[in-house]
Amino acid sequence: MFGIPRDEIKRKGFHLLSLIYIFGYWHLPKTTIIWGLAVAIAIVVLCECLRFKIPRFNDFFKNNFKGFYRPEEADKISGLIGTLSGALLTVLIFPNRYAVIASFLYFAFGDSAAALAGKALGRHKTFAEKSLEGSLACFAVCFTIGLFIFNWQVALMGAATAMMVEAIPWKISDNFWMQIINAGILTLLSNITTANYNLAA
Repeated sequence: MFGIPRDEIKRKGFHLLSLIYIFGYWHLPKTTIIWGLAVAIAIVVLCECLRFKIPRFNDFFKNNFKGFYRPEEADKISGLIGTLSGALLTVLIFPNRYAVIASFLYFAFGDSAAALAGKALGRHKTFAEKSLEGSLACFAVCFTIGLFIFNWQVALMGAATAMMVEAIPWKISDNFWMQIINAGILTLLSNITTANYNLAA
């Protein structure tokens, strides 16, 4: 579809499962989502340990979940640990619910938009396998999301931050950093500006 590899579409579709903890964060008590994320991390870590200890289990994983991870990640620690750990630390560190929910939405939709647009339209490479077109798609999506939550100034600066964080070739997956850094910057911006939240609590 539009030159996007099917495996990339699978990965980003799986990526949207983060909407589960986004919904949970907004509607459930904070302690519930913290425990939920902690348990999810423990389960994934256990599965990863079994995967690397038992070759048959690893083969089963690679054969049945092909496309949900990059080929170079098949024999490495799952990026899902970074995603869930980033979400847990974001919830623990930042008390501003609007900044946290925005950072989660930026991650779910902005990061996916960057990857898909980069694969379909990317002509101008920036860092590693990133592209200018992917970064602009991330910015556009995050800015649109931000307008539903913040005033336009915070939405603009928050989207610019998300775009830069997504574009950097982190040694640890941007799935981990994007949520934490975006929440931190949005919290800071909300504190130093007159924050008008458009999203109903």
